[in-house]
Amino acid sequence: MGEVLTQRSLGGLPIRPVQQRSPYLNILLYGDSGVGKTTLAGSASEVPAMHPVLFIDIEGGTESLRNSYPDVDTVRVTTWPEMQKVYNALHRGDSGYQTVVLDSLTEIQKFNMYQIMADLLAKKGEDSNVDPDVPSMREWGKNLEQIRRFVRGFRDLPMHTIFTALAKTEKDARTGNTTIKPSLSGKMADEVAAFLDIVSYYYVKDIVVEGESEPVAKRLLLTRKTSQHVAKDRSGRLPMVVESPTMDILHKLMYTTKEN
Repeated sequence: MGEVLTQRSLGGLPIRPVQQRSPYLNILLYGDSGVGKTTLAGSASEVPAMHPVLFIDIEGGTESLRNSYPDVDTVRVTTWPEMQKVYNALHRGDSGYQTVVLDSLTEIQKFNMYQIMADLLAKKGEDSNVDPDVPSMREWGKNLEQIRRFVRGFRDLPMHTIFTALAKTEKDARTGNTTIKPSLSGKMADEVAAFLDIVSYYYVKDIVVEGESEPVAKRLLLTRKTSQHVAKDRSGRLPMVVESPTMDILHKLMYTTKEN
């Protein structure tokens, strides 16, 4: 007669009421170098539901975690095959980690392109006219598709996923308007927002505070799209700007009910 359908499964796949939130965050934090993206991501270690945290270090920049969040585990990845091994281990679901941080997606995309060009050079041979520093449209297309799969793959792991990225400013040649967006090549800068629930711009702004003689530098997290910024909050539970954010603050905003 075939599989019996219930309210909990369909075709072997779990069914969840639309009002029931996923237990896992997937988020991209992007901003200028030095703004504190690594530290903000590492603060997940202080959230019981997100601890323990594995930090996949591609940039070699985890020094800021040493004093702030020393219980974060880090793994240094230096080749694309190593990245695949880490993903496979997390996908098995027995690692014990509740959160994975990928720092940074900007570097990961470059990292992937280096691998694509190295593979091409190995295939064509040293005597070919392949310039490893000048990818063709074919290589860019391959890079884009592999990064799409990469983001989707980590996003769908049974754990919280935090990506970081640098920010870049683009100017529209037709209108002259500028847009701040994740520093990713090709279509990925615009597409990445479609893959994730939260895409937020992290920045520092001098704010006049009553009682202070000088403006105070405040760290701010923009969670909604503006005319100049790429951002989104699919949940609708975050304020447009979160001041002095931590992952604990974001997690509580996302998962604490009004009754609580």
